[in-house]
Amino acid sequence: MGWLIERFGGKKDKQYYELIRPDEFVKGEKQYKKLVLPKEYHKFEDVSDIFPEKRRAMNYLKSRGITQDIIDKYDIGFAYEGDYAGRIIVPSFDKEGELNYFVSRSWNPKTRMKYKNPEAAKEFLIFNESRINWDEDIWIVEGVFDGFFVPNSIPLLGKFINDNLWEILYQRAKKDIIVCLDDDAWEDAKRVYYKLSGGKLYGRIKLVKLPEGKDLGDLRGVIPEGSYVELEK
Repeated sequence: MGWLIERFGGKKDKQYYELIRPDEFVKGEKQYKKLVLPKEYHKFEDVSDIFPEKRRAMNYLKSRGITQDIIDKYDIGFAYEGDYAGRIIVPSFDKEGELNYFVSRSWNPKTRMKYKNPEAAKEFLIFNESRINWDEDIWIVEGVFDGFFVPNSIPLLGKFINDNLWEILYQRAKKDIIVCLDDDAWEDAKRVYYKLSGGKLYGRIKLVKLPEGKDLGDLRGVIPEGSYVELEK
């Protein structure tokens, strides 16, 4: 019925129908529940140091160069029971400070599922948008853990930039945008570079190629000399 009103009905008819059946006007979009952090999420400061699972979680973070300052800054927590047992949990907050995503990473190297993340509309997601200063240089990185080591970063949670993020960067970024994906995603990094390099962003997109086998965590955010690459426009 909704499509008939859209096609043949007047504006008032359509507005009325949206009020009584708004779900029909979300065409092809999956409906997601409001996100909350898992009930198993604990802040490190709330768990005793003598607790074995806390020590395992801390040892994993230390092995990846993550310090207490980073833990505090990004509200990093962990779970030791339930569906998220044995996982580091990193929350993300939108520009209003509301939870919009979280990443949970197993610290067990033998696990079959490294990540257990919630269902969300990732095509509209800007991870930790509340922390972005649009007036400063912005780093585009691959994963959440990469973003801990460079300032003002946006993790793609993958190797591609969605149209929503592209549009927001185009509208709001005031300085340079630095693209730095993992060394095995060089071709993807170049695609992100070219997608951004247009209009008023022209000349403001920088591209970093990391040494083979290294990521930002391995380098602790220290970019080796000669890593910035110029591509043909």
